Amino acid sequence: MNKNTPFKDKDVLIKDIEAFLQKHSTLFRVQGTRISHFFEMNCYNYVVKYYQNHGFDVLPVNLDGKVFKYKISAAGDPKNFSHFLVSKTIGAQKYEFEIHHNLALECAHESEIFYTADISVIKKTSIERTQPSTYSMKRSFCRAKDLQTFFEVKHLAPFPELLFSFSGIPDSFLVISGRIKNPKHLAPSLLMSGRPNFHAEKIKKYLQKRHSINIIFNLFGTPSAVYSNKYSKRTIGTTF
Repeated sequence: MNKNTPFKDKDVLIKDIEAFLQKHSTLFRVQGTRISHFFEMNCYNYVVKYYQNHGFDVLPVNLDGKVFKYKISAAGDPKNFSHFLVSKTIGAQKYEFEIHHNLALECAHESEIFYTADISVIKKTSIERTQPSTYSMKRSFCRAKDLQTFFEVKHLAPFPELLFSFSGIPDSFLVISGRIKNPKHLAPSLLMSGRPNFHAEKIKKYLQKRHSINIIFNLFGTPSAVYSNKYSKRTIGTTF
């Protein structure tokens, strides 16, 4: 990585993906062409690492042979792509969640309005497939009651308009009220590759104080900011 820029070489990102999947006895077949694609795949892996570091068992699901198929666009049925199943037993209760890539989420306050999150954590087997009146074909999605948290990924340097626009999405698509304390999920988070300036850092502090969100910068330099306890982040519980 060039120390004077926030950007990594594509080959380095691909090697990071391959190394992560090898630890889970799976393989990577190169998908996509842009650096933003490979950055998004790495961020997906960072989210999986968060659960692994917090005592969850993690299992790759729906492999193509031994190949993990990332879903790098909103198009396509999730059943044709891979995802990770994470599970943890607390007391007598076993909790199981799926981590998906580019899954449509239904608005918490208005039915048949959707937003596709780059990464989402949902209750196990909670994806529905129906034909909403707003679409001319069937659509796979997760309802707000089954959504635990989600992540937006941007291969960009932070700028005010983007930071402010993200803060309104969790209020529309995630039901936080009534959640129990455990297990913990990261609060909805904006993950960015670029480094912030002083203004961006000030906006981040303001938005994180006002909303139940995380804004995480410079992930090319400090990817562990997503999954390590070394970095403070807001969390939320789950509900059933």
